[in-house]
Amino acid sequence: MAAFLFASAPALLFSQVSTANLKQNFQNPPNNAKPMVRWWWFGTAVEKPEILRELQQMKADGIGGCELAFVYPQVLDDPAKGLINETFVSPEMLDNVHYAQAEARKLGLRVDVTLGSGWPYGGPATTLEEAAGHLRTAEVPLPANATSAPTPTLAEGESIISISLVHGEPQHWNATSAQTINPSQISNITPASEPRTALFFISSHSRQVVKRAAVGAEGWVLDPFSHQAVATHLKSVGDPLVKAFGDTPPYAIFSDSLEAYGADWTPTLPAEFLKRRGYDLLPHLPELVAGGTPEAEKVRHDWGRTLTELVNENYLIQINDWAIAHHTKFRSQTYGEPAVSYPANASPLSPKARAHSGAPSRPCAGPPPPTTSSATTSPPARPSPGSTPPSSAPPRWT
Repeated sequence: MAAFLFASAPALLFSQVSTANLKQNFQNPPNNAKPMVRWWWFGTAVEKPEILRELQQMKADGIGGCELAFVYPQVLDDPAKGLINETFVSPEMLDNVHYAQAEARKLGLRVDVTLGSGWPYGGPATTLEEAAGHLRTAEVPLPANATSAPTPTLAEGESIISISLVHGEPQHWNATSAQTINPSQISNITPASEPRTALFFISSHSRQVVKRAAVGAEGWVLDPFSHQAVATHLKSVGDPLVKAFGDTPPYAIFSDSLEAYGADWTPTLPAEFLKRRGYDLLPHLPELVAGGTPEAEKVRHDWGRTLTELVNENYLIQINDWAIAHHTKFRSQTYGEPAVSYPANASPLSPKARAHSGAPSRPCAGPPPPTTSSATTSPPARPSPGSTPPSSAPPRWT
């Protein structure tokens, strides 16, 4: 197979600067901290002679090691020409991983590995139930004297969390007037002399799929707030990748940037919120969505802080503990969405602001100031009229 089908960070780097410049910059770095490169395996269409050639080139030019990263294919399969994209975590791909790490060790190179393909974490082992969650709000207008409201259509995997009645018409309702009702009461509502809106708060999903995944790695982005969703990924992807390293585990495992856009809910959030914040979130969902008052901002702060604690504990700390149990370290590019806490960005192994390394610290004790939020994830917004849920199936690469 041609080398360009096995494009990598070093290959791209070598094409842009001369070997002499690389040696000058890399062979005598301060504190003997030789640079690492991210080694992209496209497809993964790789072959052992090219793996060895690129590793030898890294060594020759003073690069200290590589981080294996598995991403999208650049060509369609064509067996007649020897073009084959090996399926992600297939025996053939894992055999190439084993070969790469073994040859790298012989050359004295450090090897890290990304526990996934594309970004963020997810893939075929992530079911819709364990996919990134999203709070969806459906507004149903109630005319004056209405005694019932139709239940909105639910997409696959959705469930109603709570229902509130508020004064005012859709998109113009008053959150302070909210009255939470039991779902069984929706067909027997006490009438009112003025129009109202029934707010259905729905546990939904962002339906985001893994970006730039290798062949066989396509699928839903996992729920980063869920201990079980992360555990499923570690078992289905992490275990086989680390096992491919044999008796010499990777120096570190890597999590790429947190880009779970729109992930603002998880099924355990109401119970976790009550346990951590001391009051029930559900009656305050209208305030969470509407915002605009001091009371609403407090709810939003507490909601954001709870999500931050959950991603710290169930994503960062769980993966770090898993890494330690597998005799390696954990690096995480912990920026983006959802927001982790600042203490979780502790980076004892890497000084780079965007590539944090080592064990994440647990959240600071004590509440943050009431006027700040520990999460940058945007609060759920008022729904747009006529909006429809997206498709229930992720697109697949073919």
